[in-house]
Amino acid sequence: MSLLIDTSALIAARNADDRNHKKAMALMTSALKGEYGKVFISDYIFSEVVTLTCIRTKSKRLAFDIGKFAKAKPINFRFIEPIDFDRAWELYQQYDDKNLSFTDCTNIALMERLDIEKLFTFDMGFKGVVDIIL
Repeated sequence: MSLLIDTSALIAARNADDRNHKKAMALMTSALKGEYGKVFISDYIFSEVVTLTCIRTKSKRLAFDIGKFAKAKPINFRFIEPIDFDRAWELYQQYDDKNLSFTDCTNIALMERLDIEKLFTFDMGFKGVVDIIL
């Protein structure tokens, strides 16, 4: 089994003021112990999490903390490849009825390419599209 960590899960786990913080911490602890297999994030998730954290909290310090955490082992960092980008664009158009961003669609494309079974997210736009843990 393997797990992709989404932006909402990273922010919730590292931001004590987030409404999902306690749940995110429990799930993140389990994930980092290997209970979901290998754990991944992408460069798009990294970009989104650092940017959104800074915008929402006005705290570069928290953005730095989340960035450092996201790049640490045992989290495996993967770059979106051109094939993922093209697939994400297809998905973005396919799921026009869902509230998915282009970055969300890169998550799905990466999950497909790397055979990642689950997504750790609090974003309900993924519901019914990929297998999520909450």
